[in-house]
Amino acid sequence: MQGTALHRALAVLVLAGALLVTSAGVASAENCSLADPEGDVSSMTLDDYEDGNAPTPSPDRRIGDVWRTSISHTSRNVVVRITMQQVPRGDWSAFAHIVTPRAQFFMVQSKVEDFRHFVLIKTSGRGGPVRCRAKSSRIIGSALVLTVARSCLGRPASVRVGAQVSVYDDATETVHMDDALRRGWSDMPRLSPRIRRG
Repeated sequence: MQGTALHRALAVLVLAGALLVTSAGVASAENCSLADPEGDVSSMTLDDYEDGNAPTPSPDRRIGDVWRTSISHTSRNVVVRITMQQVPRGDWSAFAHIVTPRAQFFMVQSKVEDFRHFVLIKTSGRGGPVRCRAKSSRIIGSALVLTVARSCLGRPASVRVGAQVSVYDDATETVHMDDALRRGWSDMPRLSPRIRRG
């Protein structure tokens, strides 16, 4: 897959997430840990996406297959830990969609060829990139850990979080996708319950 197609794939992921709709959730305190079914990766070519075809299940795929997402909302940070059967090594991206009572944000982490990028974007109101030095993206074991300071989110009293992982296969020009909080993948990622500040 050429670089242009890979960037199109990243755009597909981010723009699809922008279609997210929210619904009420049950409040909890500080932490939330949610299991995701193993073997629920969905795959499609970019041509399939543009033609409106549905993704195809890829139950044997381990790379980028999310099996647990843990969210911690402390007095200082929001931490999203996305644990996979196998962390991708090639071209891939992941994002966490953070919904507060007043705003919505994306934390987007991507690796496309030799280009690595990690950004916080406000997607509501006067949206755009948010200057935030107090954020990080790390691989710890089989997990991607995304951290952002509450101050960069407007110090919310509560958050809801959705996440997705996408892996790009150059040889077949296919995108393999997993919604972290539901079986398979959808243009509208599922959100966690509301998590109050700890």
